[in-house]
Amino acid sequence: MNYNKPELLDSLAAEYVLGTLTGLARKRFQRLMLVSIRAREAANMWEQNLNNLASAISPQAPSDATWHEIIRRIENKPQREKSSPITTPSLWRTWSFIATAACIILAFLVIQPTTSVKQTQQIALVKNQIEQPLWFINVSNHELSIKASNQLIARTDRDYELWMILKGQDAPVSLGLLPKYGDKTILKNKLFNATDITLLAVSLEPVGGSPNGLPTEVLHTTELVLL
Repeated sequence: MNYNKPELLDSLAAEYVLGTLTGLARKRFQRLMLVSIRAREAANMWEQNLNNLASAISPQAPSDATWHEIIRRIENKPQREKSSPITTPSLWRTWSFIATAACIILAFLVIQPTTSVKQTQQIALVKNQIEQPLWFINVSNHELSIKASNQLIARTDRDYELWMILKGQDAPVSLGLLPKYGDKTILKNKLFNATDITLLAVSLEPVGGSPNGLPTEVLHTTELVLL
């Protein structure tokens, strides 16, 4: 796929921001944003344009038929009666976000049952290709508390490094090395601002971390969930 074509990049960025770009295609675009300024700029442009559009529209309460269809699709029940189709991507994006946040919070309670969440501001869950949780990230006022899942099979000859991609920033910013087991606390980078973070990424690095300040091999990407 030729990501140098402006039309393709713009189309992918639009789908990514709307939430209609899913699965492996979404993960590929997230990895692309790690190395492509154009991809990040395209996503930022669509996010800004859609936010401006959304703010100019008066809120409308969904009809009973719409709620019925939402619940039916979430529960994957067979359709018993004809109902109004859902045509608003932003509505589905909102529900998708809520479902994702709920799954991450549930994983948090499973992985860190003894940790208080009172000071939590944001959370993130890093998963592998088969959706197994690898690291849970709990962001509070001044630090990131990170716990490795028991499903993580870590390499002993390499380290894992956490990065953040910022809007308008040319290069990823390292947040530090991830634990291979147990817990670890990392002080917040001075550039850490949740509203400016496009995504988080995990890279595989030589022991000690990236030798040149850039990700060596990106393994996983995830999004930061604001609570």
